[in-house]
Amino acid sequence: MGLETGTYIDSLDAANPAATDALSQADEHLRYIKETVKATFPSVTGAVTATHTAINTKVAEPVSAITSDGSNPSLNTGAGVTADKLKTLIGVSTPAITTATDSGGEVTPSLATGITAVEVWDLVKSAALDSIYPVGAIYTAITSGSPATVFGGTWVSFGQGRVMVGHDDAAEPDTDFVAGSTDGSAVLVGGAKTHTLSIAEMPSHTHAINGIENQAGTGSDGGGNSASSYPTVNTNATGGGGAHNNLQPYVVVYMWKRTA
Repeated sequence: MGLETGTYIDSLDAANPAATDALSQADEHLRYIKETVKATFPSVTGAVTATHTAINTKVAEPVSAITSDGSNPSLNTGAGVTADKLKTLIGVSTPAITTATDSGGEVTPSLATGITAVEVWDLVKSAALDSIYPVGAIYTAITSGSPATVFGGTWVSFGQGRVMVGHDDAAEPDTDFVAGSTDGSAVLVGGAKTHTLSIAEMPSHTHAINGIENQAGTGSDGGGNSASSYPTVNTNATGGGGAHNNLQPYVVVYMWKRTA
């Protein structure tokens, strides 16, 4: 039988060489086999160590994720293709919240399938915290729980026993009300719960004293006969000298400062 011709493996004839072929044709068949193998795998330049399973997987026909009847496309669910897998493939994220609009134009939000309210909160909590309560912000409440349990972040109790006063940013500010720093590293505190007035702080006032006249001159401070005499007289002391209450009306709340 004559030697077959061709370039690639598919042109080889398994019936060659026939038993009746001359022995001299065997060399030609071997050369032909080598030529077709090399032409079929031109890029194989080293040892192939993959298993047949791995090779079969690599060279298997690709599965189409989307099929169509010519008009309507659909997912190839028979091949295990799902909407979530397809979105992952093309880099599309599923919204956690979807909306629906009724006939009256009212928009109703709802959670996407498989999304819980806790998961949605976890998604937005960090961004919401930094937006509403950045580091240095003050949080107030009438309950004692730390805002860290609700918002996250690191918080410390703040302003114990004190009220807050706005920073004076006027052109000529009252220095008693200028913030200690712009970055929160220093905090100015002042004021006192009680205060004892000094003499200088007392309102200017007088005490009435009835005049004392000694016309006969017989008293120790008396003047001459028929002359008036007004000796120095101290009024009686009164008052306890205690500190007065210095508090405005107030309400007690819990205050926290975010530090991280």
